[in-house]
Amino acid sequence: MKKLVLLLLSLSVTACVVSVSDNSRPSSQQQKPEVAIDNKQGFSEQRLLRINTKMQEYIDQGKLAGIMTLVARNDETVHFAAQGMQDLAAGKPMQRDTIFRIYSMSKPITTVAALTLWEQGKFHMNDPVAWYLPEFANMKVYVSGSGEDMILEDAKSPIRIIDLFTHTAGFSYGFSGSEVDKLYRASPMMQGKTQPENVLSELAKLPLNHQPGTQWNYGVSTDVIGFLVEKLSGMKLGDYVEQEILEPLGMLDTGFYVPADKAHRLAEIYTMNKSRSTVVMENEPLGDYLQNPAVHNGGGGMVSTMDDYLIFARMLLNDGEVDGVRILGRKTVEYMRSNHLPESMLPYSSGAPGQGFGLAMSVSMDPSQMLHMASAGNFGWAGLASTYFRIDPVENMIIIGMAQFIPSGTYRYTDDLRNLSYQALIDSSNKE
Repeated sequence: MKKLVLLLLSLSVTACVVSVSDNSRPSSQQQKPEVAIDNKQGFSEQRLLRINTKMQEYIDQGKLAGIMTLVARNDETVHFAAQGMQDLAAGKPMQRDTIFRIYSMSKPITTVAALTLWEQGKFHMNDPVAWYLPEFANMKVYVSGSGEDMILEDAKSPIRIIDLFTHTAGFSYGFSGSEVDKLYRASPMMQGKTQPENVLSELAKLPLNHQPGTQWNYGVSTDVIGFLVEKLSGMKLGDYVEQEILEPLGMLDTGFYVPADKAHRLAEIYTMNKSRSTVVMENEPLGDYLQNPAVHNGGGGMVSTMDDYLIFARMLLNDGEVDGVRILGRKTVEYMRSNHLPESMLPYSSGAPGQGFGLAMSVSMDPSQMLHMASAGNFGWAGLASTYFRIDPVENMIIIGMAQFIPSGTYRYTDDLRNLSYQALIDSSNKE
């Protein structure tokens, strides 16, 4: 529980490439105009090598210690590269089984856990959250002012469960300069002084940013969904996720902490110092992930590997089933990856033109408005420490990037990865 809410303050080509060096970059001969290029699931393998070259630039420039990238199509991995270092000081190269803190890429996993309960009739999307978590029965909403002069009003409607999934409940993460976020940062919950059983009651004391269901505001909604899963299942969140998702899918390296016998595989985490140099991060959000936490943070508390998250992404791309194991029904997945925001809330963020929001993930709606290549209907999310995934049902494609640098977006390797993946497509359809 200690440091729980620090997170709130931050919010194979031809052959697999491991620890790519300058010598592994495409030669000038390899970069000739495309004639007689090998084609793999509709990709130019030669063009896929551009991913390696660009990722290596981030490493050579000292921006990112290591980067792992993967592109899959038609259930086949067409590109994988593990470049740079898992731990710079130790000289330990990035390996395929390296474990990453995925932070907000935990949200889709927690959401799938909740959806398995929805499929069992345990709740309805329009149900007030307070029916199950009574702490949220009488919420106040910020109107104006600050400090003792702050004006609040009663919530005009209850927070619904769908509001949690779409981040329209009014909760925050405490990282902006708003008056509500100042209260978040001053809360005992934010300071790690709240016992696990009191987290929800402390959260409920804070006013909402807006009336429920009226705006999109990124916050602790998926964390609340995690508590809802625990309430409805009678199990701790991690135990339910393991039982219903991780174990059936064989995601053996994913969870809310790293066991001692796997600790050597956990990547070091980095940030930028005042001199703009990449350094090891101290006091990382949610601690070191080496012990089972008192609270399983459904919004950002998980670790995973490239191959584990690929299994999860394949399940979503394949309408809830992968390798003969079904987690969700087809229509449930369609619901999850559909935009749920009204026209008045689009795009969900000024920094996401052309995008709507599904359940815990963004959804591409108008590629012509977006700032990178996309297909309409592709969906995914990212994590605080620069992890990223995108799923494209039109192209039957998955893109995953893994790094360990906070904050995400400092270096735009994920935008490059996305464009470089799409530019390598050379067929006219997604059929073999």
